[in-house]
This record gives sequence, structure tokens and C-alpha cells, in this order.
Amino acid sequence: MSVFRLTQPRYLTSFALEGVLVYAVLYSLAHINYMVLPDLTVGAQQAFVSLNGLVFLGCLLGTRRAVLGETADIRREILVLGVVSLFFALVALVGWFAYFGSPMRPPALLIAEGVVTVPLTVAGWRWFAIRFQILDGYRERILIVGAGESARQVARCIGEQLPGRYHLVAFADEDGSRIGQVIAMGVRVLTRFSELEKWSLGRVDRIVVALDEKRGKLPIRELMPLRLAGLEIEDATSFFERTSGKLAVETMLPSWLIFSDGFRVSPLRRAGKRTTDIGVSLVLLLVTAPIMVLTALAILWESGRPVLYRQRRVGRGGIEFDILKFRSMVQDAEKKSGPTWAGHDDPRVSRVGKVIRKLRFDELPQLINVLRGEMSFVGPRPERRHFVEQLEREIPYFSLRATVRPGITGWAQVQYRYGATVEDAREKLKYDLFYIKNSNAFYDLWIILKTVKVVLTASGAR
Repeated sequence: MSVFRLTQPRYLTSFALEGVLVYAVLYSLAHINYMVLPDLTVGAQQAFVSLNGLVFLGCLLGTRRAVLGETADIRREILVLGVVSLFFALVALVGWFAYFGSPMRPPALLIAEGVVTVPLTVAGWRWFAIRFQILDGYRERILIVGAGESARQVARCIGEQLPGRYHLVAFADEDGSRIGQVIAMGVRVLTRFSELEKWSLGRVDRIVVALDEKRGKLPIRELMPLRLAGLEIEDATSFFERTSGKLAVETMLPSWLIFSDGFRVSPLRRAGKRTTDIGVSLVLLLVTAPIMVLTALAILWESGRPVLYRQRRVGRGGIEFDILKFRSMVQDAEKKSGPTWAGHDDPRVSRVGKVIRKLRFDELPQLINVLRGEMSFVGPRPERRHFVEQLEREIPYFSLRATVRPGITGWAQVQYRYGATVEDAREKLKYDLFYIKNSNAFYDLWIILKTVKVVLTASGAR
């Protein structure tokens, strides 16, 4: 969020309301403690409210600058608000003890109460205001440059998925004759490129460039003064990436892919990821050994050997390897049908197979693939050569998945349902590319935690 936006009246109003809320909470705490703690003097009460109010107001301003409008997830804003407030308030708490000692412990108790009460109260207010759109100051006003299919996709994304974060004000088009025409979500073209600067200042906070064809069409001269005035300007691909956790392959240009941030994998990162893969796999093999034995016995009892199912999959660099899984289908399941995706209530799945697929136990032997270095614990799901060749012909950038080791779990697996069509593969590719671009150790940990949730809820299995 730019300083330009923070100085606008609607942001100042929302910030002032939060300030009033903070001081109201602090005064309430001080009054309650004054009644029950005789050692709390009026001076200490006033000092507590004044100093801690300034600390929390600084935290509010900091979190709004760093978070508000930069993510589609209000939970992240609440988390940052709580952590920052907790840090600074704890510093104040230590300061009270260090400089005033035991006679000033009642104010220190007040600080501890404020650490808990103020972030929760403000976070609850922000959630309530955004959920019910009480203050428009919490929503970014967006102008979309363009009126084609890319612009419609951005508009639908805002209207259907992000109504609490953004308010779509208008479209801008090169052709002035289209002014007044409804493009998407009931929003009209209200200005032309030549009048962007005069029309946008004071009316919008962010401009999203969503032109179907940018070559020779991008209004650079008109956008430059707006950027220098403090407005946020980004293209449609960056907007989708920031707000949805995936890359929009439909609007993504090769030049954006080349010049954008991300895709940074240092030798240290590779070594750390490989070390983690080996460690996690060894631990899980030991922990799940009884489950694997029972699964193998159940498969033997129902349909005999083989217990393990080997299938050729495409790994990093296009090199094929044998992926290992517990057999969950009848023997020779693809003898007649040939290579095909598993469908809903697939008749080829055995009774034991339905259970182990639901619980994801059929994936456990892939820990051996991880130890061999053929797979990673987190990464894009490996596909068969037959499907890879088909999807590379139909989906742009699909071959980029082969730049990293495939994984047992991944961002696409935890964010999207089981894919059984080309369109599903296209949608999962968006998540896979987002992961490849933004991969790091904390991201891997987050995916693993979400995987645990998916396994416990048995969602998405076939």
C-alpha cells in the first residue's frame, strides 16, 4: 500500500476509527483494573493508556501498509497484526519491569492484558468490516485497463472470489466509442486511454492492465504519471498470482516469465531440500511400517500378488522412472482400456483399493522413490509419458513442470481436486507453476501441513 493511498480521506477515516477502538479498549482495561487493583495510581493508568495506545496505533499503521491490499487472505493480515502487536507490547512490558520494578507491576499487568485484548478486538473489527463491507476504506478500488477476455477474467475473479478485498470501479478502453458499455459483473467502460490520468486520480487505488494484445497497445505514456503519483499498477498475470496462489497460463507471456521474480533455486536450497526429503522419508517409513505391512496383507488376501504396482512416470528433465504404489486396482486394469485417468467410482478399483485410496495409504511406497532421488516429498505430481505428450500439445508451459523433481504431495494436490480431464490438468498446472516460482522451505512446510489436513478429512481421493 502506498503512502498516497494512506493519506486519502477514506483510509484516514478507517484508521481513526481503529484508533478510537484501541483507546476505548485500553481505557476499559485500565478502568477495570483500577477498581480491583488498589496499587494502580491515576498517573500509571494514564501512562499505560497513552504509551500503549501509541504502540498499538503504530502496529495498526504498519500492518495496513504491509498487508492490506497485498493479499487475498484476511487471515494473514490478522496474523501479522497479532504478531507485530505482540512483539512491541512485550518490549513495553519488559521495559516496565526493567525501569520501574515491582511497584509498577499493575501497569505491567495491564500491558499483558492489552497484548491479548487489542489485537483480538481490532482483528475482529477488521474481519467484521470486510465481511459486511461496512467501510469501503478496507477495499481497494480497481480500474482495469482493457475490455477484452483477459479483462473479463480479472473482473470475474474480483466479483466472485474477492469482493471483500477489492471494488471494481471501471474499465478503460482505447476506443472512446465504447464508453458506457457493460463489460463484466455489471461494470462499464468509463474512460479512454488518453484520459486515464485525469479520470483515475482520487478515484482508484490500483490499475490492472489486462490487454489481450499488449504489443503497440499498452498506454505507457498515460500510465507513467499515475505510477509516479503513487498508484499501484500491475498486469493481469501478476494480479492473478498475488490473489489466487496460481499462475494464469492463459494471460502469461514468455517475457513475463523470464523477467518476473522467483524461480531462484540456490545450491544450498537444493541441498537442504534433498536432506529434508531423505530425513522425512526415513522417519515416515519407520512410523508407517505397521500400516504398510497391514496394507500389503490386505491386498494379498483379496487379490493376491503383486502387492506393489509399478508404473513409468516422467520425472525431472523428462527422465522416466518407476513410481511405486500399493496396488489398488484389479490386476491388468488397463489391459483393455489403455492409459486412462481414474474416474469417480472407477469399477477397476478393488474393495481394499477404495479404502487405501481414501486414506492415501497407496502412496506410501513412494517414500522409496524419494530416497532414490527420483521424487521429492513436495513437488508437482508426476504424469505418465502418454499424458505428458498429450498435455504438452494442448497446454502452454506444461513442460515447465519437468524442471523440478515431482512430489508425493504438492500445492496443486492440496488446492485442487483430483484431475481427470485436460481442463483439470490445465488448472493444476497453474498451481504447480506458482509453486515452482515461489518454492522455499516454509512453503514446503505449509503444503505438508495442508496435506495432513487433506489426509485426515479424506477429501479428493478416488
